[in-house]
Amino acid sequence: MLTRLEIDGFKTFENLAIDLLPFTVVLGSNAAGKSNLFDAIRLLSLLATRDVAEAVKDMRGEPLELFRLTPSGRSTQIRMAAEVLVDPLVRDPWGSEVKITHTRLRYEVTLERRQTKPGIERIQVAQERVTPIMRKDDRWARAVNPTRDFRAAYLKYTRLKPWLTTDETDEGLAFSIHQDGKQGRNRPASAAEATVLYSVTNAEFPHLFALREEMRHWRLLQLDPALLRRPVPATASDMLDADGSNLAAVLTQLKAETASAEKPDGVLSDIAAELNHLIPGIAHLDAKLHEASREYRIELTMRDGLPFTSRVISDGTLRILALLTLLHDPRHRGLICFEEPENGVHPGRIKQLVQQLRDIVTDPAQYDADEGGPPLSQLLLNSHSPVVLSALIDANLRPVDGAVLFADTAVVTDPERKEQRRKTRLRPVHSKPQASLFGDDANPQGIVSDLEVRKVLDTVAAEG
Repeated sequence: MLTRLEIDGFKTFENLAIDLLPFTVVLGSNAAGKSNLFDAIRLLSLLATRDVAEAVKDMRGEPLELFRLTPSGRSTQIRMAAEVLVDPLVRDPWGSEVKITHTRLRYEVTLERRQTKPGIERIQVAQERVTPIMRKDDRWARAVNPTRDFRAAYLKYTRLKPWLTTDETDEGLAFSIHQDGKQGRNRPASAAEATVLYSVTNAEFPHLFALREEMRHWRLLQLDPALLRRPVPATASDMLDADGSNLAAVLTQLKAETASAEKPDGVLSDIAAELNHLIPGIAHLDAKLHEASREYRIELTMRDGLPFTSRVISDGTLRILALLTLLHDPRHRGLICFEEPENGVHPGRIKQLVQQLRDIVTDPAQYDADEGGPPLSQLLLNSHSPVVLSALIDANLRPVDGAVLFADTAVVTDPERKEQRRKTRLRPVHSKPQASLFGDDANPQGIVSDLEVRKVLDTVAAEG
């Protein structure tokens, strides 16, 4: 679970620091930087599983465009930090299982543009660090008001020293992996073209591996309705792709794995019921392999008994179906970033959609060990809709069971450089129960005023 994010030098961000709850919604107009926030999270995730060249190549825009552009030129460094809560039990690809003794970690990484030869520039890792967050410093854990069961299951604090540092040695800069069940080791840092996390592929260093696994499961859903409605080859993966192109294969697999005598359709009946609450008239959801074509296909049956294939289902229905499918997958864990969940949903049902999504994520304040449950799950949504905002706050204009952040742009005046720069600003709508997390001292960018909230809400009628 991602609990805090700090970004500097990436796209429109300059010295940004935001805290995140299990359910967080970012609201703002177009070009405010909402998508750039998702891009920063995706870059961190890719750096944990790919070398730098491959990670930046898979981002929106050219690699050079990832570095912040100001009137005085383009930045040479991207600095990011993420504070996370990792699962207390980690299993590597070879089945080795290790219990984590400290679950609150802070990861810092700096990417730098370097000229390796005349006219040739490469992006390399200049600094990397993983340190423990101590119980006394853990504002997030106090703010989410966790149950005793959640504290016992997930909040563990035993480590005092870093797991990874960047140090000056006689041979130059080196990444130092400190002892963590195994003897530590050093790696040169003078021309690193991959992060240390990328190289930790098993539980030899359990806390670094747990961090890598957490970041690997950060997902940015960019669902493509054209791909969602196509039949899926029998060879497709059964873990939902970012574009949703294998949705039918995922649903078929979920049905097979969760079916029982009492529920022959397994979790598909739950997905259909939730979909019906949002889009009335849906009676049944099915997905199966069409033997003649060897393709997986989706079929929705309406209350009048008429079946419809994914070829004729609306874009909005398919988007919500894909999101509900991922959130109901017992194998799902980690953070999902999803843009504009309200697309295709009637404004009158957006509040219900928000509530359903909020109920699916992990809530530390309601966790019950007797009920068990899936691994840690988190949702980060973005939207420009005032209708979504109205579904997130109460009559006192305070967020309900989550965080609401306003995204906009602000002008920074730099007397030394004699320039003005525009940057993305993210400010929380103040919530009294989370004052320790979202108070004025913790957010130098400020708090969204009640007047600003009302101004956005006043446009609901116009949008409707």
